Amino acid sequence: MTRKMLIAAGLVALVAAIPGPAMSQFYKGKTVTMIINYPAGGPTDIEGRIIAQHLASHIPGKPTVIVKNMGGAGGMIGSNYLGEIAKPDGETFGFFTWNPVAELLGDPGMRVRFSDFTLLAGVENPVVVYMRKDTPPGINAATDIMKTKEFKALSLDSHNTNTIQQALSLDILGVKFKAVTGYRGLKEVETAILQNEGQLANSSLPGWRASIEPTMAKQGIVLPLWQVAPPGKGGTHPRSVAVPELPTFEEFYGMLNGGKKPSGIAYEAMRSAIDAQTAVFRTFFMPPKANKEAVTIMRAAINDLWKNKQFISDYAKVVKSDPVLVSGEDGEQIMTGLAKVKPEIKTFLRDYGNQLVKK
Repeated sequence: MTRKMLIAAGLVALVAAIPGPAMSQFYKGKTVTMIINYPAGGPTDIEGRIIAQHLASHIPGKPTVIVKNMGGAGGMIGSNYLGEIAKPDGETFGFFTWNPVAELLGDPGMRVRFSDFTLLAGVENPVVVYMRKDTPPGINAATDIMKTKEFKALSLDSHNTNTIQQALSLDILGVKFKAVTGYRGLKEVETAILQNEGQLANSSLPGWRASIEPTMAKQGIVLPLWQVAPPGKGGTHPRSVAVPELPTFEEFYGMLNGGKKPSGIAYEAMRSAIDAQTAVFRTFFMPPKANKEAVTIMRAAINDLWKNKQFISDYAKVVKSDPVLVSGEDGEQIMTGLAKVKPEIKTFLRDYGNQLVKK
């Protein structure tokens, strides 16, 4: 029996241990709030609202599920609210883009660590890096980025995983750029790129497929450069099935360097941060010490949701790919893996984030 089959069997056993009537009564007549830790219209919000539309019908008792956006501080406002203010009664959960770098470095703005939350499940996502085609001297092919003199790379706060992996990848390639940080969410970054306040940015899959590709890319404003893919087996990073047309960062680097693979502390630091995020990009969190019955019910409901053909169809219409579910157990292992990151990598990431503020 495979690990996934064992996990599924375990879920069934847990649910079976709870009497049917008790399950249906727990959420009956209640309103469940899904907190999204980024502003409306952004990639996290796009994905979260599709899930919210379908989730209630999979929760025994069929509660009302409402969405509450709490963006700002690189997602910290929403996560701090869930950890400090929301009751652990099962009536509030978060659909977050989490920040592995904050977890690694113990960011003081993170008043509740992600590892202290109760992880219900997650969703795997690659990252797509894109650039304005009118960036001098002109970007007609992805490799033209190497001809640029300097450009502005827009992102979130300086110690956010999104920001650091983007800046590190550009430094590894050896291009000159100015990091412009501090945006509340990637939708604001997207708007700034459209207005030519900056020339390069990145987005998770929903933001790229649902917003950037059908507008800016198809209108010839931006060009996708590469994808930062989730980790595969044996330390590999194969192309995500969601964006098979785009080379990975490793492939792109090899195109420029005679087939060589990137290496060194900068690349190791980049991958230490982004591997954990792409492997479980979106996270379903309940507050610390959440009601155990609620956790069991919600884990089963999310697992059941992924079997709903209408949900998969609605998701695929927007994101152009089926959602990849990560079980709560597998997600917890990924998060726990951050504890194995070497101290020198943590120091490098902390210093690098501080330098970005001055860059």
